Amino acid sequence: MTMAIYMYVHCCGLFRKFLLSLVLSVPISSFASAHVGVTVPFVEVPDPASITIDGDDGDWAFFDPRLALDREGFFDRESDYVDAADFDFTIYTAWSPPPDNSWYCFARISDDTLKIENEDPLKWWQDDTLSITVDSDHSGGSIYGFTREELVNGQRYYARVLPLKHPRLPHGQAGFLDQHHDPFLEEFLWAMHKPHFDIAWTMRPPDAANGTLHVEYTFEWKAALWDMLGPSPEESKRHVFAPGQTLHMGFRLLDADRPGSGRKHSMYILGGHQHQDRDADRMPDFRTITLDEAQNWRMPAEQDAMQPSSADGK
Repeated sequence: MTMAIYMYVHCCGLFRKFLLSLVLSVPISSFASAHVGVTVPFVEVPDPASITIDGDDGDWAFFDPRLALDREGFFDRESDYVDAADFDFTIYTAWSPPPDNSWYCFARISDDTLKIENEDPLKWWQDDTLSITVDSDHSGGSIYGFTREELVNGQRYYARVLPLKHPRLPHGQAGFLDQHHDPFLEEFLWAMHKPHFDIAWTMRPPDAANGTLHVEYTFEWKAALWDMLGPSPEESKRHVFAPGQTLHMGFRLLDADRPGSGRKHSMYILGGHQHQDRDADRMPDFRTITLDEAQNWRMPAEQDAMQPSSADGK
């Protein structure tokens, strides 16, 4: 695999420098293994009972904002630079040990133009969407979703505001398990309902609709992760969180309001790979750390921004 280094001279955020330091510190030979060269801190929730899934970040005070995922720590497949006035975001992601044993996430996204057109959640990828890919047991392999085995191996999730009425969304939830071929999908949709997946969203202005200008929206969720996903909880293997684990996880932000049609922005974690939603080995690593480790985490000193080749980016 070719090691990638992309120049993002416009970005200088702390988390971006942290990612760059990790990319540059990994020996080139290690890029041939199941790791794209980026490791993201995955923070423990100190008190899961204190988090209410309502789309508000008031109960995320424990999360060190230095460790947030943000626009400056991502590259865009569609352009060389993304202006904050056009599209901006901040994402917190965390985990809890048993008995709660859950994945938590909060995301705040601002966009100059909202594109929400598709009722069918299998077509949400054509709208403004947050896409997340997960390989919780770090086993790697294909998760593309063209076969049942790929869906069992790793999961592709979408979150989209203003979910419309559709048979696949019986509870009107804003999160959905994506898969290319419907015959393999229906038996797994239980995993997107409570208590296995609980998601909320907010929107400003509250009456926003497709085409509304200058919107800000949030997602917040609590979810189980699955090392092996089956047609029921009993036939699945739930991931059990603990400190010091490494999970494959990929975040992708889609901004779909290109004039005419198509995506204006398609953003991935800096140092990651655009094929993370096909191949789990191309996802960044997320390392579970305790709250004490997060509080004591030190960002590296500033260094020149360097950027990866077309194999690991656009």
